[in-house]
Amino acid sequence: MIEQALTGHRNYWIWSLALLAMVAGAFYASALQSADGFVHTGMGNNAIWGLYHAQLPFLASIAAASLAVLVPGTLQKYSFLARLAPLAAFLGATASAMSLLFIAADLGMQRRFLTLLLNPSPGAPASWQVPLLLLFLALTLAVGWAQVGAVQKGVKQPAWIRSAVMIAIPAGLALPVISAFMLAVVPGSELWTSPLLAPRLMASGVAAGAGIMLVMAVAAEQLAGFKAGEEALERLAAVAAWAGLGSLVLTGIEAGTVVLGNVTAQTSALGLLYGNSPFASASLFSLLAGAAAIGLLLVPSLRRSSIAAASLGALLAFSVWLQSGLTLILAGQVREGLATVDYAPALPEILLTSGVWAGAVLLITVLLKITASAQLEREGL
Repeated sequence: MIEQALTGHRNYWIWSLALLAMVAGAFYASALQSADGFVHTGMGNNAIWGLYHAQLPFLASIAAASLAVLVPGTLQKYSFLARLAPLAAFLGATASAMSLLFIAADLGMQRRFLTLLLNPSPGAPASWQVPLLLLFLALTLAVGWAQVGAVQKGVKQPAWIRSAVMIAIPAGLALPVISAFMLAVVPGSELWTSPLLAPRLMASGVAAGAGIMLVMAVAAEQLAGFKAGEEALERLAAVAAWAGLGSLVLTGIEAGTVVLGNVTAQTSALGLLYGNSPFASASLFSLLAGAAAIGLLLVPSLRRSSIAAASLGALLAFSVWLQSGLTLILAGQVREGLATVDYAPALPEILLTSGVWAGAVLLITVLLKITASAQLEREGL
């Protein structure tokens, strides 16, 4: 099936080469950081985590969110999500791979990644997360590839896929929980010690993951002839809307409890996000954009329009990335006596981060092309 990735129209190759150029920039930035560590970044004493770590809670949640489609699409007979199951598996694998790359980048020098694997510590949540990410990556990639192969051959999916998905369920669900633990063990941040942080990450991740899968399915449908089915896309849009609504409810419960209970430290922490601070504009945009996207996705006529649903899904995913990414990580590092975090990402950080994202988009592009080609080949088109 891999030969399908080596053929394509002119626009396909222009797109691929542009993404490869960004990946090359990431290799350059990685070489600089591997030689000299964090000296090439904007991180310092007041900002121990920056652009790299800001991706981790979001990506862990996206990996877990892939189970919302993969499980029913694989384990249930005649599920309307069956055609989307390979896309969900590939999204979970890609998010896991990105998380591993950002963990390696966040260690400063990439050779420390092996040290993390060889010296696990019960008190270091990162040493729990890396093995789970490797397991989830292997399982989802194998499941997605086997499902596409079964579609191409017109046969039933292998029996081992059900067992693999059953193993992937606890591994995937643990990822956003451990991400919350990674934040909670850092002292001094009230934003990161909320007991609702893990449920919020999970709910918002399902919403964002469903939004990204909408974009993937509609793009594959428009550009490669993939057929997801109108009912599947409409139900996926509903999943994004209701999960997003659940995330908003959890956020409202937390804010209401803090304000009405007069929890001073946590009230100040929320003020960093939505009050008079450098993070307020991004946080408010995230909240309003997410609420607008959720509200519009609850309209049946908009859910039935694949283009509208994909556009709203993309907006919802971007709002979740802001909420559980930069604003959460940067605002959470503000300490008493500081008005803000003295941090601006350096050029190598931007190159490496954008390169990892470009590599992920390229991988998704190739996998979508293979998936669509397998479906079309089976249908004889």
